[in-house]
Amino acid sequence: MMEKPRDLPHLIAVDPFLGTVEAKLPVPEGIAATWWTAKPPVGNTHPGASLPFAMVSACAYSGAYVTGYGRYGLSLDGGPPPVAFAKHEALGIAHFQQSGTGRIRMYYNYLLTTPLGDDGLYGRTERRPLPDERAWPGYYAGRFGETEVGFEVTALPRGIRHRYRFPEGKKTAVAVDVSAGGLLIDDMGTYPQGADFRASGDAVSGVVVMEGIPIHFHCRCPGGVPFVWEDEEETGGEAYELTLDKQKFRPTFGFGFRGEAGAEMELAFGFSLQSAEQAAVAIESPGDFEASTREAAESWESVLSKVEVEGGTADQREMFATALYHSFLKPADFSGENPFTRKPGPFFLDLSTLWDLYKTQLPLMMTLWPEKGAAFVEFLCEVAEREGVFPISYLMDNVPDRFTKQATGLCHAILEDARLRGIEADWDRVLTLLYRTSQSGKGRKSRFGDYGRRFVVDPLSHTLDIAYAHFCMARMARALGHQVIHDQATAMSVHWRNAFDPATGLLRQDSTYYEGENWNYSFRFLHEMQERIDLAGGNARFVALLDKFFGFKEPAHGERVFRFEGLNNEPDMETPYAYLYTGRHDRTARVVRRVMQCRFTTGPGGLPGNDDSGGLSSWLVWSATGLFPVCGQPLVLIGSPLFPKATWHLPGGDFTVECDNHGDEQVFVREATLNGRPLDRAWLKLDEFRSGGVLRLTMSDEPSEFGTRRLPPSFKP
Repeated sequence: MMEKPRDLPHLIAVDPFLGTVEAKLPVPEGIAATWWTAKPPVGNTHPGASLPFAMVSACAYSGAYVTGYGRYGLSLDGGPPPVAFAKHEALGIAHFQQSGTGRIRMYYNYLLTTPLGDDGLYGRTERRPLPDERAWPGYYAGRFGETEVGFEVTALPRGIRHRYRFPEGKKTAVAVDVSAGGLLIDDMGTYPQGADFRASGDAVSGVVVMEGIPIHFHCRCPGGVPFVWEDEEETGGEAYELTLDKQKFRPTFGFGFRGEAGAEMELAFGFSLQSAEQAAVAIESPGDFEASTREAAESWESVLSKVEVEGGTADQREMFATALYHSFLKPADFSGENPFTRKPGPFFLDLSTLWDLYKTQLPLMMTLWPEKGAAFVEFLCEVAEREGVFPISYLMDNVPDRFTKQATGLCHAILEDARLRGIEADWDRVLTLLYRTSQSGKGRKSRFGDYGRRFVVDPLSHTLDIAYAHFCMARMARALGHQVIHDQATAMSVHWRNAFDPATGLLRQDSTYYEGENWNYSFRFLHEMQERIDLAGGNARFVALLDKFFGFKEPAHGERVFRFEGLNNEPDMETPYAYLYTGRHDRTARVVRRVMQCRFTTGPGGLPGNDDSGGLSSWLVWSATGLFPVCGQPLVLIGSPLFPKATWHLPGGDFTVECDNHGDEQVFVREATLNGRPLDRAWLKLDEFRSGGVLRLTMSDEPSEFGTRRLPPSFKP
């Protein structure tokens, strides 16, 4: 196996195994001891090889929930995750994995590749221990116990390289299961709707259709002799087609390669959603396995150096570097691979948790990579034009009506946020699509239509979503000079009030909230935050509600309070910063630091809940540097930095956060300057951040008056 490249300082700080097992977090202190767990406390990440925003990943496959890696079964409640497999074992290496999601049912984990032992194809389904696992960004390796075959995989822009080392004197063969997919859990497996492939020379090329999506592949094994198999028996032919007759008895099928006994065997997989020829191009580039691994590592190093921190402990720097790594795994960039239109242009997949990504991860991506943001905007517009609606999630399937329980109208906020961040796009076209999809067709039949007729929808959290979506659309229309859209959207943006009970200052209880309760959704950022606070009875009463939510105060006798989820789940991930709208930066500072101290750590158990494609990790990236975005508004909020110095390398210039008198107990800001001038507010204008500069914070172990006077603004459309 290869050694981690020690000359890449940001890469070597990353631990790809962080978040792969049940959480083993620090003992909660103070208010953190009162927070509750809504979902299984496991990050659901995997350590496989991938590139930043990569199309393909590769990892050992056990069949476990939810990425295919590990030992867990399906669970959606807050208890420990159920163990589905007694030991940490694997069947081989699979391709395409989710990252940190909560539920994806049956997708991914395709073209399962297994080195064979003495029993040939008949031993292909035996689980093998995984000793000696190691990984760094772009590279994953280990050994299959019992057969003692060592494996390594490294990522390519549109493919994966495998390398296997067989014991001396042993047969050298690898089998690829083209029919594999999904998880080895009841009702979570995938079966192909079609397949066709052919061997030629030292390569096999073809296609398998999974969940309606054609996955074209080209696999080359230099020096290898290909064979085709079905149900653990070689067919003796050079080609295979999944016919209707075969579909009735659901065979397992695939191909493989034989090599010289006791030798190394290398495979290169190229993938495409359009053609096997395009998949073959993905592995045409010269270079050996080591060169590909180095290229992957350097690609990650350039990405991980976009935000740099200084000081802190070694564990904190590892947590931060790994959070950056997890933040840049998704969305998966399939540009040029649109399987629906077969036209060139931007195309992304693996948007399974857009309701989390829009708050932290997508603002992070668009801040650091405007060109990636522009491609993402174009992709969203293409989906809206083709499907008649903007997506809520987008997976590798052909189902246009996807998961709608969690949220709705998210793309309105995402697209307005992109515009505010200076992303280049045809914004008149974007606005027209937002308006049209909200007012007609599927929009008229959706919750947008219900909202337009009744000014409230269930779940009530969706009422907040749609009101905010109209605010974002109105702001975009005002900037572009579209008065009719502005006026109509403005009139529809005010009905968030209908979701609240003025008697309690909270969202009404007569609703079905997903993965949380009315308390967890009650403190969401709105555009009219001052009006929201007034509805709760003013600053003092709003703070009192937040204090009960976070555990600073106990509930009254008989009062039922659902506490902060502590980032075990993300409905309330922005809520620690809600205190800033009342002038209580001290409360924000205390909560944010407690989250970072008690809810994150190093090691496989280092995350408090689903990473949700980087939604959780990107919260840590922002918060550890002392900042937090407000999606759809030109604001960056100031928190309590985990590190004494953090530098964002932005297109408009470096933005640095420096702290004097920084320490574990110095969580409060006593005073601040921005570019040498006194700053009397706990927030920045977005342009102040984007253009670069220096924010200097003087920290203290006692609360101060910082942030008490000039509060973050409320916005009118």
